[in-house]
Amino acid sequence: MELVRFRTHVETAPRVGLHMNATIHDISTRFDTVASFVAARPDGWPPDAAIAGATTHALRDVTLLPPIDASSNLYLVGANYRQHAAEAGLSVPKTPVFFSKPATALVGHGQAIELPPVSREMDYEGELAVVIGRRARRVSKDEARRCVCGYTIVNDVTARDLQWVELGKNRIVDWFSSKSLDASTPVGPWIVPASAAGDPHGLHLTTTLNGETMQDSDTSLMVFSVWDLIEYASARVTLNPGDVISTGTPFGVGGFRKIFLKQGDRLRVAIQGVGALENSVVNG
Repeated sequence: MELVRFRTHVETAPRVGLHMNATIHDISTRFDTVASFVAARPDGWPPDAAIAGATTHALRDVTLLPPIDASSNLYLVGANYRQHAAEAGLSVPKTPVFFSKPATALVGHGQAIELPPVSREMDYEGELAVVIGRRARRVSKDEARRCVCGYTIVNDVTARDLQWVELGKNRIVDWFSSKSLDASTPVGPWIVPASAAGDPHGLHLTTTLNGETMQDSDTSLMVFSVWDLIEYASARVTLNPGDVISTGTPFGVGGFRKIFLKQGDRLRVAIQGVGALENSVVNG
């Protein structure tokens, strides 16, 4: 049973539900945010969690939203796979490299990625993301294991032509311009409990573009583990229930092969044990 944020076709306010067998069980009267649900169930949830008496909707009759509250934080990690660092012409970092995205950048499963007028080189990046279930402040790697309640998928779409800027004698990454563009970053389709996904460091990940496989990898190839990332991040900021950390993308992104997104494209990021995140591409 997967945790979702959604809206019905007759209401605009986001709602919280549990998905099972193409049915959404609306639990918003008890949990009005993803954060409140995972804080109450930081170790995951059973298949029949909190659905007794819930209003139901057919999956086809709702719009799935990114499974992260607007008030929660999405943190992402750069160059966390050696082959991806190599294809980007980067050295493997000695410590994790974090950045974040605003809520306005996010879209849900089935929603369109918008290509902005300011970029002509938008690129996909399929990633496993972890959802925090317990408040984490200065936790160790061992303690970090108890802070993950579930997993989701992020497609960290990036504007390659906006990624680098000259600052004095240095060339630096412009995280804001390349990573924060409106309606550019799919998240979803839902959150699976940690027990359903199993070991986060042995999951098969694929990204397809118009049916052609572009990324075919395994999360065992991460430079820094999920537990490393939580330890590092929580030494700097407090991670709260409902916050999400996206763990980086493997080899095979399009930008370094001059394959950029265009209107009409269809993207699919699938991760073993988590699900598949599918989105179309339109001109914004």
